[in-house]
Amino acid sequence: MPKRIQDLPEEYHSNQRRLAQAIGRRMRVRREQLALTQEHLRARMELEQVYMSRTQYSRLENGYALPNAAELIALRAILAVTFDWLLGTGE
Repeated sequence: MPKRIQDLPEEYHSNQRRLAQAIGRRMRVRREQLALTQEHLRARMELEQVYMSRTQYSRLENGYALPNAAELIALRAILAVTFDWLLGTGE
């Protein structure tokens, strides 16, 4: 792990984990509401020019990783939600 990441306070890491888990839960709930499989959602992401492996998508939905900007933009469009909702800053 790079030194600059090791030096961050534990609160930062725990906040990142909570955020990743919250986003992942929202992704799963909305995907299921739309009756999409993970594979269907990934295929739609490719149509948005965002390519993601099955493993990476699983890590996002299970809250082990945070989506990058391109992934957030594609997810917002595919899931038909706002950024606020997806990031948990609004309902």
